[in-house]
This record gives sequence, structure tokens and C-alpha cells, in this order.
Amino acid sequence: MDANNQTILITGGTSGIGLALVNQLSKNNCILVLARSHEKMETFFGSISNIHCYCCDLSSQTAVMHALECIIRDHPNISIVINNAGIQYTPLFTADDFTLKSINEELQVNLYAPLIISAILIKHWRHNNQQSAIVNISSVLAIFPKTSAAVYCATKAALHNFSRALSYQLENTCTRVHEAILPLVDTAMTKGRAGKKISTQMAATEIIAGISSNKKIIYVGKTKWIPLLVRINPSFVANMFKKY
Repeated sequence: MDANNQTILITGGTSGIGLALVNQLSKNNCILVLARSHEKMETFFGSISNIHCYCCDLSSQTAVMHALECIIRDHPNISIVINNAGIQYTPLFTADDFTLKSINEELQVNLYAPLIISAILIKHWRHNNQQSAIVNISSVLAIFPKTSAAVYCATKAALHNFSRALSYQLENTCTRVHEAILPLVDTAMTKGRAGKKISTQMAATEIIAGISSNKKIIYVGKTKWIPLLVRINPSFVANMFKKY
């Protein structure tokens, strides 16, 4: 699907990869930003006419449903959603500071919100027989989990399988499903971690290129080597990401 002259919803568009996507896509599209911080949205986008902001706590199912109702009412020609927002807590289940609250928050933001948004938009698109696309931002950790973020890895693995199953369901419809598999990206989430990181700008550029070239799975950066490495030595790759 051409990523130009579209109306594109981006979740988590006030920081990291989401902000880079907004900045790049806003040159040729109408952008709808769905994020928690009203202050950040006003600071970044308040004076830009083709960027429209919706404040929403993605950990609340009620808030997500209300926000989508407003978005569809205001922008019925919405054609692409990029489910980008994500959070990651790293305490081990065996750690003294681990709390059950963190499980729920990661599940709500990383998994439930994309599922709810996708379901609502698919119904809207099918009703209007509209060319459209769902883009789920995932991670190499969906395939090879690391030790310190079990819940995050589980949500990304679920999103990975959801993307694949949903693409089967929508094969003969006007909606395409894309999944972007990301490596370590230089964001607030990865601050202080060792390892070579790619920039948010590079990640955004490759995601957009993948959408435009209609790739179902968009391997970003070094993740392009993952399919080959999995065939050659999967246990080596698994051990490598264990301490990612």
C-alpha cells in the first residue's frame, strides 16, 4: 500500500520510533496521533495543520474504544493504523520489586490495545470497502526472548502470531496486515543498554519502505539476518538473545 496521501493513525507518536514515524509520514499524509501526554502532543504538533492529536491512556480498554469512536467520527477516511506504542518493565519474576500491576499494564498497552484498535477499524473498513492496512510494530524478542523482560517478550510473541493469523483472515479483503520486526533501537526504553543500536529515524524509514513495498513481515536493520540464522543455527541465536 502506498504510504502517501493517506490518513494514518500512529499510537505512541510522541517519542521514539512513533515520533520518527510521525515526522517522516506527516510530509505527505494526514497524521492522527494517539498518545497519553497531552502536553507532549501540544509541544510537538500543536501548530501543524495536518497532524491531529487524541489523548488516550492505552492501558484502559474503555479509553481506547472511546478514542477510536472519536477518530472514526472525525476522520472516516482513516486508511492505515500503525500500532507502535509499547512499554517494557524488566524486573524478574523472582525479584523483590516485581509487582502484578506491571503484568497488566504491559498486556494492556502492548497487546490488548492493538487488538482492540484493529478490530474496530476492520469493522469500519469492511463497511466502507476501503483499501487499508494494519501495521504492528514488533521485535526480534517475539521470536527469541531475553531473560529480563518475560512479559514484554510474551506480548510481542502474541502480537507476532496475531499479525500472522489476522493476515490469513483478511487475505481476500481490502485490508493488508504488516508486522515490523525491530532490532535494538536507540529509544528511552533501551537507554543504558549495551549493544549497537539503530536510530529511530532509520527504523522509521525502513518501516515505511516495507509498507510501501507491501511486505507482510518487515525485517528492520540487523533482523534481516534472522531467517537465515534460524535455519543455520537456531540454538546459537537463542543463546545470543538470552542476554539481549
